[in-house]
Amino acid sequence: MCGIAGIKTRDGSQPPEFLLDNMSSAIAHRGPDGKGIFIGPGIGLVHRRLAIIDLSPAAAQPMADRVGELQLVFNGEVYNYREIRSELEARGIKFRTQSDSEVILEAYRAWGTDCLAKFRGMFALALWDAPRRRLFVARDRIGKKPFFYAFGPKGEFYFASELKALAQVMPLKPDWDAVRLFLGLQYVPAPLTGFAEVKQLLPGTFGLLDDTGWRVQVYNDWHQVPKREWDEAAAAEEFKRIFEQSVKLRLLSADVSVGAFLSGGIDSAATVAYAVRHIDRKFQTFTMGFPGLKMDERAEAKEIVKAFGTDHYEFEAKPQDLSALLDELVLHYDAPYADSSALPLWLLSRETAREIKVVLTGDGGDELFGGYRRYTAYESALRIFAAPLLNVLAPPLSYYYGNLFHDPRFERMSETVRALKLRPETAYGELFCGSYFGSTRLNRLCRQDFLERTAASDAVEFVAARMGGEASLEAALQFDLTSYLPDDLNVKMDRASMRFGLEARAPFLDQELVKFALSLPLHFKVANGHKKILLKKALHGVVPDAVLNRPKRGFQVPLADWFRGPLASLLKERCLNPQGALAQIIELKAVEKLIRRNAHGSDHGNRLWMLLTLATWLENHQ
Repeated sequence: MCGIAGIKTRDGSQPPEFLLDNMSSAIAHRGPDGKGIFIGPGIGLVHRRLAIIDLSPAAAQPMADRVGELQLVFNGEVYNYREIRSELEARGIKFRTQSDSEVILEAYRAWGTDCLAKFRGMFALALWDAPRRRLFVARDRIGKKPFFYAFGPKGEFYFASELKALAQVMPLKPDWDAVRLFLGLQYVPAPLTGFAEVKQLLPGTFGLLDDTGWRVQVYNDWHQVPKREWDEAAAAEEFKRIFEQSVKLRLLSADVSVGAFLSGGIDSAATVAYAVRHIDRKFQTFTMGFPGLKMDERAEAKEIVKAFGTDHYEFEAKPQDLSALLDELVLHYDAPYADSSALPLWLLSRETAREIKVVLTGDGGDELFGGYRRYTAYESALRIFAAPLLNVLAPPLSYYYGNLFHDPRFERMSETVRALKLRPETAYGELFCGSYFGSTRLNRLCRQDFLERTAASDAVEFVAARMGGEASLEAALQFDLTSYLPDDLNVKMDRASMRFGLEARAPFLDQELVKFALSLPLHFKVANGHKKILLKKALHGVVPDAVLNRPKRGFQVPLADWFRGPLASLLKERCLNPQGALAQIIELKAVEKLIRRNAHGSDHGNRLWMLLTLATWLENHQ
């Protein structure tokens, strides 16, 4: 796990070393164990090393192949590199290191770009093929590792693991269409980045840049995985087989200590349950909680610790942490980003990195096996839409109860059913964006001129388009897997963990497990108000029953309470400034109303956090 960056010039000249050095310094946090730069005709490559596999100097990057024709910078891990290495050795290839980086180089020499089909892991890579004067870049199938790129005024190609490195070689200006999408999604979806003229490589794609130009190709498409007829018991056993193999691979592919993030939920508990089977020492687990018990899972995590005998560490996030870290968080995430659980994850990563260098996570279980509450809400809305009487009564009743009990779930259900009546393909988009700014709220919030010039980038329409215009729960899960997961959750984990030189590995996001999950019928995941049906069946007897039966809470932050108290003045200072950058696109009266309603008991914590982070981001990038 590392940081990479580079420059390819159009005319074949050598990139300036000082620019490469500046790019390296900007991402130094991703690789505190070493720094490397390669400069040759037409190419400059940068690598910051976090040593995980083969800790020797021989495994440092940029790395050349055995004949000196290729140069590689690589961020991530190829977990099955030993198997690929054995296959290459059978062809007569001799290796100089024990690293997966050298395996990538030799796999490319043997199979060209088809080598990607061999790799099981998470990665972003850039490989310079000198004889062909060709740069080969690629990103893993599920988007665990980032890859940003842009073209300069003279045709230079810049790339980096984080946008802050690109800021060293070109000006970064806000992309207002991306800002509009952010207001509905809480993240900027790929290939957009939040900045004009800068893109990110989509998961499951690779790019080639040579004298003929730039082209991007898809090597993996999750929409193409066929459904299979599964017996439920057989499917449960197959899950356990693949998941245990996935956890084991992530433990073996490291020459340093490995631990796990632990909440009170199913996914992290399953990860710990299988990890302790394949480790010959006391396994370390790490949990972050909050002062308010309503959103604190430390007690539940301790039940799992007791069940598996881990060496456990727990920490606490407080409102003053958010106040102190706000500017650093916003600047570090580079693009507009408002997933509030980034705060506890940031603090958890910081403390965990004091003990270990690799941590397992439960990321991906909800998207693959149907764990979110919005899935059962959408399923209910689809049923209501199919029943004529409920179809008529649901919107007014939901609106009434939503206002009476200050419960946003009723209001979101009302908007979802109304969308199903008017335009079924937008209903899940209204439900997804309803936690932030769906169609109705966005029109009340934003200035008319901003809405008009960004009309082609509406978040609800974006969700509908990514779902293929299909009003189905299956399409909703596909959207979350291919957009919300890589562009929100993976971003959150990558930036927070790598800020402190900590490598995060997600067994649920193993490509074989993703393929298996996509082959399952929908009713194995969500049906009749139940979630994670197959997963719970498979894990019965593996994790405590209390974990399987516990309602999902998620890594929530008590923002609404904090904005009523310790963070109220900061919120008003940043978001109600008539001379501030936010006022250029937002109606401040609408913000005042949100603050007032939150103060009186309604929960607008996520929306206010979104506006606070956006105001901070805009002030830094105007």
